[in-house]
Amino acid sequence: MSKTLDTPLTSAGFAAGPAIECGAPSVREVFTRHLGTVWRIARALGVAADEADDVAQEVFLVVHRRLHTFEPSRSLPAWLFGITRNVVLMRQRAHTRRERRLSAVEPPAPPREPEASLELQQAAAFMQEFLDGLDEDKRVVFLLADVEGLTASEIAEALEIPLGTVFSRLRAARIKLEQFSQRLRARSVRRPHDR
Repeated sequence: MSKTLDTPLTSAGFAAGPAIECGAPSVREVFTRHLGTVWRIARALGVAADEADDVAQEVFLVVHRRLHTFEPSRSLPAWLFGITRNVVLMRQRAHTRRERRLSAVEPPAPPREPEASLELQQAAAFMQEFLDGLDEDKRVVFLLADVEGLTASEIAEALEIPLGTVFSRLRAARIKLEQFSQRLRARSVRRPHDR
């Protein structure tokens, strides 16, 4: 059976490899002789064909860094098998961690319809215009109460003001909000007739 890059490695095929002469081979020699072997090992370990090239590249980067530690008395194919197996295992662990992280993240909200997006922008502009019209004391109390959801006691403590002052500022801000809404509604009712 001829060995090709798309033929999975068998244990008999793995054992048969060129013998290494005395002394450590160069990275180029290892690459030239064993690229196909590393590729087939990766495939045999479950790596998809389109990822086997990446695995082989990572293996030969490790070989480049560690070739000086290779003992010529050992089997080079066995050494390459160990490196390839470790690279594949590290990639599988990284993939598992990535999948776990991705599954913990909530999927993005579906895109809004253009009308909903426009309504949201208009509501935000409305609120900003209202807030810009309030004096700072009322604006801060209104934001802390009606936007952030703090209680009157928490606001009094945070701003270091009496509880009664919190209630009066909040009431004044809510009255202004109602007046602002009425003016806005009156404006939008008049516009169709102005045309």
